[in-house]
Amino acid sequence: MPLYVYCSSYKGTRQLSRYGDTGYVSTKLHFTLIYVNESEADEKIEQIQALKFVKKVERGHLKELNQNFSEAFLKTNLEIKAEMDAQK
Repeated sequence: MPLYVYCSSYKGTRQLSRYGDTGYVSTKLHFTLIYVNESEADEKIEQIQALKFVKKVERGHLKELNQNFSEAFLKTNLEIKAEMDAQK
């Protein structure tokens, strides 16, 4: 499960590797993407939020998104065809 950890500075991001696998670090936006086991996520979030340099921690929402893109393309195509027919 991905966790987005927003930090006050870039210096503390190396410490986050203790809590999970670091996937991405943004020096400009001051956030780090870490991957943790889903069963340990709540415990890890509490531990990470206790760190002084951490502003906030958010869960990744990839599992909640509909990843069936063929349905989305079909809907978009139908909407475009309907608009074209309405203009005629």
